[in-house]
Amino acid sequence: MMQQVTDYIATLPVYYWTSLGIMAFIALLSVVVGRRVKKLDVREKPNRFLTALISFTSFFNDMVKGYIGKHWRYVAPLLFTLALYVLLSNISGLFALDAPTKYTSITFSLSIAAFIIIQTTGFVSQSWRHILTLFKPFFPMFPLNLISDLTPIISMALRLFGNIASGSVFLILIYRFTGWVSPLIAPAFHLVFDIGFGVIQTLVLVLLTVIFASNKVDENDFAVE
Repeated sequence: MMQQVTDYIATLPVYYWTSLGIMAFIALLSVVVGRRVKKLDVREKPNRFLTALISFTSFFNDMVKGYIGKHWRYVAPLLFTLALYVLLSNISGLFALDAPTKYTSITFSLSIAAFIIIQTTGFVSQSWRHILTLFKPFFPMFPLNLISDLTPIISMALRLFGNIASGSVFLILIYRFTGWVSPLIAPAFHLVFDIGFGVIQTLVLVLLTVIFASNKVDENDFAVE
């Protein structure tokens, strides 16, 4: 039994370990930052890192409030964690790591996580009445409503995979055809494909998720508390 487990672990792909490392980093960062924030005194000025993080978190929460309404406290932490994972995965190629988001197994997992956030937001807002939205405006619309809820899983996964994978392939070609001058040429392309595309695709995933989730919120819940 132990030998089978060992063999299975030994055959896991590199991007799987990269993914685990990113998740462990996010968890550790959350614990460290959380403790630092709790220890802050109202008269104490936080360092630049904490100031930037607090400011960005406030901006992110305000953005989610504008779309979700009073249930933003449920959505914002989940969406922030998802966004942080996607961003770190997208730019992990800068650190000579195998970017997890250039594999469909990861991107489909992320899109399923986004789908769960979207649907659970509907249940938080409308309880069991959320299920009835599949039959609106009348019962025969159920198949089309079901398809419209499921297609974002495919579209978000393939969009993220296509952009990150194509950027990785292009960078490989740059290194292969430029040879010894690649250290002079490649950084500019890393800036575009790793950082540029990575940030843009993170924003796209976040915005699509929060917009789809807002469609599941009851109209009476848009008054922010």
